[in-house]
Amino acid sequence: MNILYSIFLFILDISIFISSKFNEKNRRIFEGRKNSFQYILDNNITEEKIIWIHVSSVGEFEQAKPIIERIKFNYQYKALVTYFSSSAEETVSEYKEVDYHFFLPSDRKKYMEKLFSLLKPKVIVLIKYEFWKNLIDLAYNNSIPVISISSIFRKNQIYFYPFNFFRNILRKISLFLVQNNESLELLNKINVENVKVVGDTRYDRVLEIFNNFKEDKKIKEFIDGKKTVIIGSSWRSDIEKIKNEIVRDLTDTKYIIAPHNINSQEIEYLENTFLNDTIKYSQLPQKNIKKRVLLIDNYGMLSSVYKYAKVSFIGGGFRGALHNTLEAVVWDVPVVYGSHSNNKKFLEVKLLEKNNIGFPIKSGNEFKLIKNRIFKNRDIGKGGNEFIKLQSGASDKINSYISKFLK
Repeated sequence: MNILYSIFLFILDISIFISSKFNEKNRRIFEGRKNSFQYILDNNITEEKIIWIHVSSVGEFEQAKPIIERIKFNYQYKALVTYFSSSAEETVSEYKEVDYHFFLPSDRKKYMEKLFSLLKPKVIVLIKYEFWKNLIDLAYNNSIPVISISSIFRKNQIYFYPFNFFRNILRKISLFLVQNNESLELLNKINVENVKVVGDTRYDRVLEIFNNFKEDKKIKEFIDGKKTVIIGSSWRSDIEKIKNEIVRDLTDTKYIIAPHNINSQEIEYLENTFLNDTIKYSQLPQKNIKKRVLLIDNYGMLSSVYKYAKVSFIGGGFRGALHNTLEAVVWDVPVVYGSHSNNKKFLEVKLLEKNNIGFPIKSGNEFKLIKNRIFKNRDIGKGGNEFIKLQSGASDKINSYISKFLK
């Protein structure tokens, strides 16, 4: 299995290299990985007392933020963040609590050996699913504790098939701080006993955003007191499903769209879809705004913009990769999203639907019907803020467990 894993990593690296010639995201990964080791040397990280946090992408970094804040407040350690996806690079670089950051090199053994020759972290924190074998092996061999945070497991994952290769990766992790009891039970069944149920840090993160909200005068001026639908982290598959209902909407409802990928091609696609009816956030303020559709053309503000919604539509659902619903829910805003069986893997989605806060749809017509129903009945889909508060508290629990490794 070690040989197969090495082959897998080789193929992954080759695919990133080839696709970097025509794919901007993979070009940034390829170029970023090349610079990682030099970044460590240039910033003299080798000599620093660090806690190393690894995330896959932006969503996992949001989960990491409450943990990073508590580490920086309570301990004299620098925060190093590594990431796999290029989408995390800008968000991480702008976050003031992060001292160092770079792309995680390939997990091939030679690269991990070089990385561990340069870094001597006190603890490594893995957010959610990033279980890279050679990284974990070398941490284990160097007696560096590895803590998995906000992980959630399902019985159909490869770790619970009868292959010791994958189970042994998990057995070398010092502590699992998981989201639910099902994850604890699954890990216990494969003889992973170092597991605690703490919940999900995303609830704490969205509460922080809620409590630190600052009014956006540009958004408020655009809305002008009208009912507003916010379509967050949208993919083209989402827009294609609901676009006709937006175009045919003859009311004075305003729509705010934040595409998942913010680039010139996606903005142009939206401008062409809603022809002569859009304005970009970067063009505000403008007097006498007559456009109905506002396009968010920058990263970082969506989680606060949901405050202005009467209804939110969360992107990625039709693809089975639903984005963060909690960012809208904390504002007591009902969430609508594309129906897909894969979305059921998200624990919060099950809870939101059970509490009549989340509403899956299969078509544009269903989007129109649920939107109009929510507009007419203010009580539909409410209770989100209280739901978030009841689920919060994971970050403080995690901090108390991490502290035991930092003494």
